[in-house]
Amino acid sequence: MKTNKFHQHKTFIDDDEQAFIYWRDEVKRWYLHIKKQPHWKDYIARSLRTSDKEKALKKARQDFDEIMSTHNVMVHHIFTEEDMILATRNQALGRIAEDKFKNLMMLQGYQVYTPVEDIWGSDFILFKQNEYMRVQLKSSNLDQPLWALARNDRIKYKDTCTHMAFVHLKTGRIWLVPVSALPDVTSLRHGRLMNECAKGHEIMLQSLC
Repeated sequence: MKTNKFHQHKTFIDDDEQAFIYWRDEVKRWYLHIKKQPHWKDYIARSLRTSDKEKALKKARQDFDEIMSTHNVMVHHIFTEEDMILATRNQALGRIAEDKFKNLMMLQGYQVYTPVEDIWGSDFILFKQNEYMRVQLKSSNLDQPLWALARNDRIKYKDTCTHMAFVHLKTGRIWLVPVSALPDVTSLRHGRLMNECAKGHEIMLQSLC
């Protein structure tokens, strides 16, 4: 088995071998490594801030349990079975998608505001670290939806928002895409959104851990 030279004194902390601690000699500290999980951008590596292995093991197991419990809750409960049933009704789908998006953004530390009336072409205002985002949200329970990028009066969301959120119930995936990354069209096929516009803009569960 090939060994990573940076993972000195590697010791697994779980039966499934999803996480381990390792020693970094250059800083004289133990580190936790959690393998990349579905819906994560990458693996997690963090300092355990100790040179004592027993303390490192204890802290690593606590951190691992906390991170994975958050991950499992989000994976299994972003869209519940009840949500899937309700989403067959268009009005319910929109409400479910808005609630999930709002909750995810608050978990990421955003202040989330909604307009009193939907007359300005944005569903949410997000604020974090002195940055405001005007967000229009679109949702679908179709396998290959055609995403609307304009209002009924043909005014494009590129002209009214800074970002668009796309909620795809079938896969349980959500993207927050700057309008600058979207083409200057009134609608967009799902395949093009996935392959061209939404890369790097998915709301990943790892960022909530």
